[in-house]
Amino acid sequence: MRAVQFLFSGMMAASVLLSGCAHHASAPPVPASISLTAPLHGDFGHYTLALTWQPGFCTGPEGNSCQADQPKTPLIGLHGLWASRPSDLIKAQVPVTTWWRKGCSLYEGDASPPVPRFSPTLSHRLSDVVAHTHSDLVAHEYAKHVHCFGMQEEQFFSVAIQLRDRFAALPSAQNLTSEPGTVIAKADLTREIEADTGPLPDRGVQFQCNKTPQGQSVLAQIWFTLKPDALSRFPKADAFMSSPQMQDNCPASFLVPQWNR
Repeated sequence: MRAVQFLFSGMMAASVLLSGCAHHASAPPVPASISLTAPLHGDFGHYTLALTWQPGFCTGPEGNSCQADQPKTPLIGLHGLWASRPSDLIKAQVPVTTWWRKGCSLYEGDASPPVPRFSPTLSHRLSDVVAHTHSDLVAHEYAKHVHCFGMQEEQFFSVAIQLRDRFAALPSAQNLTSEPGTVIAKADLTREIEADTGPLPDRGVQFQCNKTPQGQSVLAQIWFTLKPDALSRFPKADAFMSSPQMQDNCPASFLVPQWNR
């Protein structure tokens, strides 16, 4: 396991690295309560918190190489916070893959949702952590995963960013960002995350990889399956649940890519 970088002080970090310590510090205390309430279609079973590894995400078809103004930091970004299929769609036997593909348009048809509006502070944060894809990813996420649930956009995306920030502050995430350009075993990365969260249920965390033009698998996303009523507990293990679907497409080992120079 890679040496853990503590952020408390440069001196302590140097001491830990020199000692070759392989154990993580305990996860930081969970901060103030956060929650989301969906006024409409709120009887879904779980959320998927989708975080991006920006260099890998921007190499794939979703990122389409991203725009020229794509920030090079932070490396861990936010893709979205996705509610699972509501019960009325399950009862109507709408396939889960159709929900993944169409999202809120199943309720809204061809009607265009309003453009989301954010405070200047939140707009700046979203620009920092959401990939600058060639089509507006924030607007896409709002239209597909938020609007039909009746959730207010400022609150929703503020919560999503807080969840992203909680993971990015963990030692496992700090280790990941300290060693871009290396190959890592999926089992090792899972163990490092669980050193911070506690033991996770099967498919509580899953990984998505993209392919380089040379065919190498590179880390693109990390997906967490979360209980809708336990967002405040993230990243503690009791916030997680097992995903009903196997969506991990990464091989046993993959590259954690860095930005091309």
